[in-house]
Amino acid sequence: MIRPTGVVSLLLLAGALASCTSDEGNTEAFCNTLADGQQYPSVFEGFNPTDANNALERLRIARGDLEELEIEVPREIREDLQVEIDYVEALIDGIAALGVGADPDDLTATFQAVTTDHPKVPAAAAALAKFTTTDC
Repeated sequence: MIRPTGVVSLLLLAGALASCTSDEGNTEAFCNTLADGQQYPSVFEGFNPTDANNALERLRIARGDLEELEIEVPREIREDLQVEIDYVEALIDGIAALGVGADPDDLTATFQAVTTDHPKVPAAAAALAKFTTTDC
């Protein structure tokens, strides 16, 4: 049974979390989070989709970084960040479904299929890179 005070506490917590960011986002906080050791921008450098363990580890780090960035993402790049989040999630799901020790050809095919299914990723990545260069 949930007590009324518990419900009130949950509502207050939800309100506090919702007020942490505005609809406009917070460019300064976003840029600070990005500069504070984010590994996401470099996750695909030297990325090898045929090594399931390494790929999943790197993608999960990227997902955590993206979730942090999502808290304060400015409105003008919110959709671009969501495209990246969706892409990383789909890669994680696809590679995890194959399992550790999966055939490298199956891993490569999954990576290519997910990439094909997310055609907005290059433009979103470019928009995010431009924003961080000009606004951060």
